[in-house]
Amino acid sequence: MSVGELSSLSKVLDSLVKDENIEVVLTGTTSTGLRMAAERYAQKVSAQGPFPLDWWLFTRLAWAKIQPDLIITVDSELWPEHFYQASQRGIPALVINARLSDRTFQRLYGSSFARKLLLPKGLEILTTSERQSTRWLQIGIEQKHVQVVGNLKVDAVGANIGEDTPTEELRNCLGFEQGSLVIAGISTWPGEEELLVDAVKQIREHQVDARLLLIPRHAERRRSVCSMLDQTKLPYHVRTQGHQAPSGTLVYLADTTGELFKLIRCADLALGGKTLPPNHGGQNPIEPIALGIPLVLGPNYQNFSQTCTDLLVHDAIRTAEDAQQTTTALVDLALDQDGRNQLRASSLEWMKSQGSPSEQTLESIYRLLG
Repeated sequence: MSVGELSSLSKVLDSLVKDENIEVVLTGTTSTGLRMAAERYAQKVSAQGPFPLDWWLFTRLAWAKIQPDLIITVDSELWPEHFYQASQRGIPALVINARLSDRTFQRLYGSSFARKLLLPKGLEILTTSERQSTRWLQIGIEQKHVQVVGNLKVDAVGANIGEDTPTEELRNCLGFEQGSLVIAGISTWPGEEELLVDAVKQIREHQVDARLLLIPRHAERRRSVCSMLDQTKLPYHVRTQGHQAPSGTLVYLADTTGELFKLIRCADLALGGKTLPPNHGGQNPIEPIALGIPLVLGPNYQNFSQTCTDLLVHDAIRTAEDAQQTTTALVDLALDQDGRNQLRASSLEWMKSQGSPSEQTLESIYRLLG
């Protein structure tokens, strides 16, 4: 699993590893996810390491050695060989926080061969929303095997609120003044950093001390982002060159991994990344929402459509149709404290209404374990 998936599983995993009757084997698919898993759980689980390759020789070896009573995958992880091994042994397979992207849904919906290959009979699905539930049903999963429990990230981020560096100390670290207005670019993709810089410049023209915290989705893009920042002539600092920025920094580039939730808690306003064309799909909005950060999204948030639609109904986010409208929305909210306060209150109220997806997930896990 990735860093994000591991973070969303924290409450579920913490409960399982404390149960003396359960042994957990934890695997991951990314280097950062494996590193975080080792740091947090290496001493708590029975085994931890890379996910076995989804090829018959490796799956057979892994299953023969581990002999699991239940396999759990996360988000959109569908592994045909591992599912086959489970069905051959009569072992339940469970997908938690289950999500089908537009592309995956269309492929499965349009191909009976793909459905037969990827979706074994009896596959259990715990999904994040009614819209996602409908998708799983449309590709052939039986109603009795699909349950809506909500997004596990709600619990994961909620558990971390109040931890880490105080806001005042964090702003000092970023080189920002205590009274400045901090705008965060959360998991940004190409083109979105430029838009944020333009928005900050417009806001500063209104005599507002706006500062920009940039957190690109891919830290390895630091060179291209720095090249763009060099052309703006704005004083900026790069986190991998030292966490402490000099006083007077206007743009702080956080080119690290796994620190988003820690860093954005000083933000007064944010743009959700991967939502502006040509980028497509969006990033999970729950982390800024959990902190009550007023959030603006471009038009492309398809991967989290149900969550964002629900947030819109509760007047907890702002969306825009294109880059120009997105810039305008950011500038308007930067100049409208009452508007930001309303979004903050609505965001926190929405979080309270979500209940505990982790508790419902644990109930299903124990049911399948008998």
